[in-house]
Amino acid sequence: MKVKLEGVQETLLIPLVVRAMETQSENSRIIDKNAVDIVNKIDYDFSKFKKRGSYQGVIARTLILDRETQHFIDTYENCICISVGCGLDTRYQRIHRKKVTWYNLDFPNVIDLRRKLLYEDKNVKFIKKSALDISWTDEVEEKDRPTLIILEGILMYFDEVEVMQLFSMLRNHFPECTILAEIMHPFVAGKSKYHDTVKSTSAVFKWGIETGKQMEKMCEGIQFIKEWNLFDELTDQGFLYKIAGKVPFIRNKNNKIVMFRMA
Repeated sequence: MKVKLEGVQETLLIPLVVRAMETQSENSRIIDKNAVDIVNKIDYDFSKFKKRGSYQGVIARTLILDRETQHFIDTYENCICISVGCGLDTRYQRIHRKKVTWYNLDFPNVIDLRRKLLYEDKNVKFIKKSALDISWTDEVEEKDRPTLIILEGILMYFDEVEVMQLFSMLRNHFPECTILAEIMHPFVAGKSKYHDTVKSTSAVFKWGIETGKQMEKMCEGIQFIKEWNLFDELTDQGFLYKIAGKVPFIRNKNNKIVMFRMA
């Protein structure tokens, strides 16, 4: 199947092929047979995305987000999870789902592609809208249930005003939600054209922030809970990653996964 994706939408193929490659590796840290199947179905030159730096970053963020999503579901069994800018993510298939209701939110063409490539059960609902289209919040039912919102690999493609707009929307419509968000350092956000995989697309990083704690001042009503540096998941991936993760200048520039709650 041929796919035509441009700009930010094309970047959804990066984590997909990384998860597929990791699944087929000798000592895989992630098992995602759905990703392998999808990559085999798509007629696309994935070779430009097979870079070691991004590979390890995608694996690290996937491990953190899978673990923390599972913990949320184990804690709040009858919960809602909303994957904002879901792309071709398969987290729902990887976790132990229990009674969760899962929402996949993305542009109409992405959701249409997803439905052609991936079987999903009755507990998965689809919303064909932009993350910044406030009307998508009306399609989420039973907002009184514990709610987890996942922002993986999307905030760096928004400008600061759009980031503030999104968090304001989440605060107003999901006032007690928990958020897991990936953030990028401003130093890295200013260098899209040097990024080992994103430079192969027309996507551009627009925004970054040094720490999740700083977002409390930027976005009214959010409470910083915790953050994980991606290096924390890479200490067993060789000497260079182990050392780099201990050098403050390098470590502080790496992406982080941040947990927020609405205050």
